[in-house]
Amino acid sequence: MNPQVSTSPVELEIPDGLSERYSTMLEVVRAGAYSHRKPLKTIAADMDVSPSDLSRKLANNPDDPRRFTVHDLEAYIHSTGDVQPVLYLVQKFCADPRVKQREALAALAKLAPQIQALLKQAGVSE
Repeated sequence: MNPQVSTSPVELEIPDGLSERYSTMLEVVRAGAYSHRKPLKTIAADMDVSPSDLSRKLANNPDDPRRFTVHDLEAYIHSTGDVQPVLYLVQKFCADPRVKQREALAALAKLAPQIQALLKQAGVSE
């Protein structure tokens, strides 16, 4: 069976600066797990791990053999509904730099009148 690949664009609302705020996907998961409305022990139970194991996996201690796996990621998303880790990966690896450039230019265009007014107020000639 050959899977059908959609060529339709998918629209995602990715929070601004997600890939700048976090340096790894695990940091995104850790932040989500510790700030989620579900207590960590409930998330851990949903993931079929103990709360201490989940904490150890999220700590990412190089001396600890416990690691946060892809299976853990799927279980975490299933438990919490938090897709921020996926959005982080999309922003970090799939974002079109031209889109970011267009957004920056649009923001500058909006600010141009304010900047001109401030320059005039400051006595800086054009």
